[in-house]
This record gives sequence, C-alpha cells and structure tokens, in this order.
Amino acid sequence: MHGTDSFGGQLRTWRTARQLSQEALAGRAGVSPRHLSFVENGRSQPSRELVLALVAALDVPLRDRNALLTAAGFAPVYRASSLDGDELRHLRRAIDHVLRQQEPYGAIVVDRLWNVREMNQGAARLLAQFPPRSAEGAAAAGNLVAGLLHPEALRPYLVNWEQLALLLVARLHRELAASPGDDDRRRLLAALLAMPGVPADWRHAPVGHPTAPFAPVHLRHGAIEVRLFTMLTSIGTPLDVTAEELHIETYFPADDASDAMIRGLAAT
Repeated sequence: MHGTDSFGGQLRTWRTARQLSQEALAGRAGVSPRHLSFVENGRSQPSRELVLALVAALDVPLRDRNALLTAAGFAPVYRASSLDGDELRHLRRAIDHVLRQQEPYGAIVVDRLWNVREMNQGAARLLAQFPPRSAEGAAAAGNLVAGLLHPEALRPYLVNWEQLALLLVARLHRELAASPGDDDRRRLLAALLAMPGVPADWRHAPVGHPTAPFAPVHLRHGAIEVRLFTMLTSIGTPLDVTAEELHIETYFPADDASDAMIRGLAAT
C-alpha cells in the first residue's frame, strides 16, 4: 500500500504545501506529468537525479531533502556539521563577528527549533534584568519562543505579551506549513500551545494575520523598562543542514530612553 511515509506520499505532501499542481511541478523539475504521477503513486521508482531535481523545484530545506532521499532509497547528500567543528569554522568566525558588532545591543543565535545556541554580552546583560521566576522558567528560557510564552520565564515582564506571543505563534504555524514533514517543529508548537494562558484559538493558524517586518518587545521589571524591536537574519542557504538552520535574532532600542538604559548597562 502506498502510504504517506513513502517517497511518493511525502512528495505529494510537499507539492500540496507548495500549492503546485503535478503539471507545474513536472515543468519545474524537467519531467513529464505522467512520470511524476507514477512516482507519487508508487508505480515508478525515482532516480537519485530526479529526487534532487524535485526537492530543488519544491525549495525543500536541506534536512528534509535528506529525508526524502532516504525514503527513495538513497544516501543523504547534505551533512549536518557541528557548529564547533572544523567544517564550519569560517561560519563560526562570521557569527562571532556579527555578535560583537551588535554590541551593546543584544543578539541571539537560534536553530530551527528556536533553541538558543549563543548570545552576545548585550543580550546576556539585558536578560539578567528579567530573571526567570522558577527552575522551570529557566529551563524554558533555553528556547527563545518558549521563554517568551512560559509564565515563569519572560512572560511576566512583557507588557505586550499577547501581541508578541501571537506574532511568534503565527510564525511557527507558517514555518510548519512550509515544512510539513517537520515532526520536531510540530511537537514544539504543540508544547507551546499547551502552556497555561495561551488562547485556545491560537491552535489554528491565524487567517489574514499580518507579517510584520519586525517584532516589538516591551519589557518592564520594577523601575526598569525597555522598548525594543527585533529583526531575524538567516545565515543563508549553504550546503550544510546546521548552517542553513541557524538564525540570528538582533535587538535594537525603539526609543532614546531604551537606548540610554542599554548603554548604561554596558558601562557598569
């Protein structure tokens, strides 16, 4: 039986997610619609070259390209190097340079699941002003999105929590729609939506929700108050899974008072 875990089933899922007809995908990949139909239905076994052409035509992330190659019976092509390994030493140097250049403002490196991989001193100084309220909150803060949504992490300090949280949840819904086979991301979203106080209607992707070019962050703790806006930068699309999945979240002051506060922290 031809199931969704087969190459053909996974290919159909990706094609549907990209809103492409078989004819349109066949044209992009340079194959006949009839042959593509046979591949999807499991009547034909794709060659390695065809798999690579199809995943490129569908703009499939590298991690998922490896999964599709495996499902078709071929070895993965794209390596997932350690960020601390010799293979990514030039990328590592570039990231360190970006983090230093962002000082005294904050910058945080995250992976595809929003786990915090590194942060600069500006981010560490700022976050120290808004400490987690429990060990569970501290553990949640190891993930950028979970730390913002968890009631014992950053959430109590966020004046605009609902606005920011909805932006992030909407972003995760879009990321999952763009990578329908990513079960890890699906589990992350489910865990976030199960947190106390998260509205039930966020379990469905918001319809018509605007995609802002940046996210506003308004933090307050006693006499400390700061307004920021954030920007998310992709590393690019190199031929390495780890490198492709890294992003840098940068934080900038949204007003003069916040700028003065951040610079004051750096001077102490």
